[in-house]
Amino acid sequence: MQKKLTNKEKNKLWTIRHREKATLHSVIALVILAIPFFGYHWFFEAAVPEDTREENVEYRMSMVGDMMLGRHVHDSTIQSGESIDRVFKYVTPFFEESDYVTGNFESPILNVADEEVASAMDDAELYNKDIHLYSEPWAINALESAGFDSVTLANNHALDFGDLSLGETLRHFADSSVKTLGIGDAINITEEEAEAGAIDAADVSYFDINENTRVGIIGFTDVMVQGFSAKDYVGGVFTKEEITVLQDRLINAKLPEEEGGGGADIMIVHSHWGDEYQVSYNDRQVELAQYMTNYGADIIIGHHSHVLEPITVVESNLDAGHKAIVMNSMGNFVFDQGWSRTKESALAQLDFLDDGSKQLSFVPLRIEEAQPRETSGFLKPYRDLRVFRTLRKELEDEHWKTENGRLIIDLDAAGILEGVDITS
Repeated sequence: MQKKLTNKEKNKLWTIRHREKATLHSVIALVILAIPFFGYHWFFEAAVPEDTREENVEYRMSMVGDMMLGRHVHDSTIQSGESIDRVFKYVTPFFEESDYVTGNFESPILNVADEEVASAMDDAELYNKDIHLYSEPWAINALESAGFDSVTLANNHALDFGDLSLGETLRHFADSSVKTLGIGDAINITEEEAEAGAIDAADVSYFDINENTRVGIIGFTDVMVQGFSAKDYVGGVFTKEEITVLQDRLINAKLPEEEGGGGADIMIVHSHWGDEYQVSYNDRQVELAQYMTNYGADIIIGHHSHVLEPITVVESNLDAGHKAIVMNSMGNFVFDQGWSRTKESALAQLDFLDDGSKQLSFVPLRIEEAQPRETSGFLKPYRDLRVFRTLRKELEDEHWKTENGRLIIDLDAAGILEGVDITS
């Protein structure tokens, strides 16, 4: 019969066994304790990318969603001891190897170091809004350093401080290399007013891919509050209240220059629309996408919801065979929101290849510490699946593929930009 151990003998036996496993237990404990300190790097840390452009890409345009460089984005920059340029650290290489870069800038520019501006902000703050955003002038420097060519300010935050935000934003962007879209001193300004420096909020900005191919781009918002809309003799942003002007501008942009038009072969619309935090588009977005496509839009860059939404292809009801590709929402790009969906993002790149083909590809991104970065690490397959599944869910299977960590849409197979060939 086995002898029953006393409590003293049990304790002694436990001590001996514990000593034998002490090293293993210590290692396990250290690993557990290390997770809070090193787990971020294991799961999220990304290297600054290199060689982001394939050799067969003749021309590349990069497009992103919502950017807000104020509030906690500004605070995190101060805490880091770095310049505001840090927010674009992991994506600047993509922009440097692009020929044109555009996005949605979701705040006015206000210099709070200017006592006159700072003292006027409380009175200027719009009473019919709950959230009032602003970024400081150094945000423009960050956009320039990253390589942005244009930003749309046709959104529901550009005029959070009324006329103060309108005047200050236009003043600070006036000497910038970054072109503003969807904001101005009025709509339908005269040639004389334009020559004097006035900006038309509904103006189409043009740039040339080459001597044979011209692109037009415009900013528009369906989301607004009273007092935001630019009108004849009234400054503001280009809103749904002037939607017939959008029709006119789209039609005119596609007319040949010899007929008084803009001569655009490709027409792009930045559209601020939809419902916040909804991962699917609404009926109003469908209606507006059809409207824009009917009058000549080829590519629609959607934003406002702060989350990614499905990509759709829309066929014109007025021009048989004409189709547009609609990125219903590109989600956040630089923002300080913490919900998991608001931290999922993508970088869209319109590529014209040397064989004459065209494609729209998406680089999956994750926003950490207000910095968008390509997905990486242990969770990359899961992150990519979530991003790609959302974007492609309503596309025909034969129109897309995943390759080299990107979702790639074959625009030729989808019937987008038919007749546009920059190699001819």
